[in-house]
Amino acid sequence: MSGTRVNYYKHVGKAAQHLMAIEELLEHTTLGPKLLELIRLRTSQINGCSFCVNYHTQVLGLLEETPERINQAAVWEEAPCFTAQEKAAFRWAETLTKISDTRYVNDDLYQATLDAWGEAGISELTLAVGMINTWNRLGIAFHTDHGFIDQLLRAKRNELAHA
Repeated sequence: MSGTRVNYYKHVGKAAQHLMAIEELLEHTTLGPKLLELIRLRTSQINGCSFCVNYHTQVLGLLEETPERINQAAVWEEAPCFTAQEKAAFRWAETLTKISDTRYVNDDLYQATLDAWGEAGISELTLAVGMINTWNRLGIAFHTDHGFIDQLLRAKRNELAHA
């Protein structure tokens, strides 16, 4: 049974607008727009959110990220196209996304991520991972309509044109 689901935005639109405001702030962090989108993509792949995988893949194209890096995000540990700092971000994102597997973040991972990103970076990265996990859960629970992606991409193109 795969019928139409509730339009969550209709019921929590004001809260969703606040989430979007946080996303806007994340666009101006030390992570940079490409890595931020790669983290969003990888987290969405882990969670199985087809809407978010589709959207973030297309945003990465708008940001002129290379097809190699987009395609290799799923296998980042083995991919030579990512820096050690980027791999630290992926490792942190995966650990936080799969937190129910371990129920903690070990001290070695914490220190390695802190060393790679600093206090501001690890804080920003943690918020970014939390945000995309929230969007993934909304997208998966309510089967977000992929037709909405075109509207989001138009807004992103407009934003990039005026940046």
